[in-house]
Amino acid sequence: QPAGDPNQAGYHPYQQGYPPPSGPYAPDVYLANPYLPPPPRKAGPGKKIIAGVAVAAVLAGGAVAAYAYSMLASSGVQPERVLPATTVAFAKLDLDPAAGQKIAAYRLSSKFPAISHGAGNLDQEKHALLTQFLDEQTDLNYDTDVKPWLGDRAAIAAVPDAGGDKGFDPVLALAYTDESKMKAALSKAARTATDFGYVTLDGYALISDSQQHAEAVLAGTKRATLAGNDHYKSDLKSLHGDQLAVGWADLAASVAAMRSGISARTQLKPDELAQLDKLAAKGRIVLGAHASSDYLEVTALSHQAATAGSARSGGKPVTGTLAGLGADTSAALEISGLGDSLSQTWDQAAAALGLNQDFQEIIDETGLKLPDDLKALFGTDITVSVKFPHGMTADPAIAAQVSTSGADRALQLLGSLGEPFGFSSETLHPRRTADGYLISTSPDYDPRPTAGTPTLGDDPAFQKAVPDRAQASLIGYVNLGALLDSDPETSAKDKADWKHVGSLGLSAVTTSDGGRMTLRFTTR
Repeated sequence: QPAGDPNQAGYHPYQQGYPPPSGPYAPDVYLANPYLPPPPRKAGPGKKIIAGVAVAAVLAGGAVAAYAYSMLASSGVQPERVLPATTVAFAKLDLDPAAGQKIAAYRLSSKFPAISHGAGNLDQEKHALLTQFLDEQTDLNYDTDVKPWLGDRAAIAAVPDAGGDKGFDPVLALAYTDESKMKAALSKAARTATDFGYVTLDGYALISDSQQHAEAVLAGTKRATLAGNDHYKSDLKSLHGDQLAVGWADLAASVAAMRSGISARTQLKPDELAQLDKLAAKGRIVLGAHASSDYLEVTALSHQAATAGSARSGGKPVTGTLAGLGADTSAALEISGLGDSLSQTWDQAAAALGLNQDFQEIIDETGLKLPDDLKALFGTDITVSVKFPHGMTADPAIAAQVSTSGADRALQLLGSLGEPFGFSSETLHPRRTADGYLISTSPDYDPRPTAGTPTLGDDPAFQKAVPDRAQASLIGYVNLGALLDSDPETSAKDKADWKHVGSLGLSAVTTSDGGRMTLRFTTR
């Protein structure tokens, strides 16, 4: 430290070995501000190296992050941006999804090297989707004519055409990576195929069944795109999260397009028109395939248009009989309200399918009273369960538990109903339960666990495979991994390749404007 008191006039640190400073440390400035800290020393070579390394590390880290983002982030135009807003049905496959889905799909596929080869062979999916269309409709060969330019996104769509005899034009949207190769291949197809036409837009080839239709699709897209369709946007958002594949249909608009095309060719009968009207009333449907690191999930949602003065009454949740089955159950399905649904739709279904005529003799012999007896037989909740013996040494045992207030009537009917089909009371092994009845293919098989033994509901594998089970009016479960492990005909190599196979779960929930069904394949 320099000698002297810094509070005293005449204290000049630059005179104690510091170089003459400039700026705020100039002598006149410093004397006027004696409390300034000492002027900084020049950095030595060691500090310069450290600073250089730090800068290089930041730049390298930024480069790595940018590269990783470019590899993981979704890029390019989505197919809904090259299709008209009037599109009534649409399905797409996205092999270049957002980062989260890309990572999840990689982790999921890496558990099955037999089909993914570590990084995943996505070209197989594109080949399977397009080979049949190209081979049947054109002279193009997928491997030589299409694969060299095909991108990572493809979609099919139906676009209304009031002047067409079908009511709508089919469209195949293919992303391309090499425009010259794409045009060479599709121009070749246009020369040899009679029902073929194409246009290009924003990195996509839009293929239809004529050049006129392809150009009409392009003109419609330039006016407004499907990506801006309010119904499509809201329905896609209801899937929650990014998707690997999407399917969507506006049933009301589809029916309107179909009717315009049909009316140009023929006159529909009143009952046929009524069927179309019922289909239109279903509203809209959207379906998405979503990946997680330990499951693949397909969700389908229906959105029905509200009508004046109408109120939706959803299906009641299942009672939980399936979740209460023994943990060793191989597969099971539980449905709520089946008896009521069958009795309400019997007359219409029987008339449409001719059931009364085909089964009238059986109905007369058994004394079956339809549709009322359907409520007794199928009740308010029914659970069917299956148990395979270890090693598949015998036939699986099957049981059905029915919650019904008409259990006595149902048990009375079961014997007479089963005889025409080779069943009897001896083979069905009927038993009365506290809330209904139970039948099984074996007198030794009762799917209800004894006190203190684990149930399916306690199993984490079941909990992961069956979402929304507390609100669902239908749930299903298959323990695929256990079946694979116990199958003696499966080779050791196959068992090793598929060792991560988990379970398959299903749930269906009634929502405020429709319904939601989820199918989930899990890993272990």
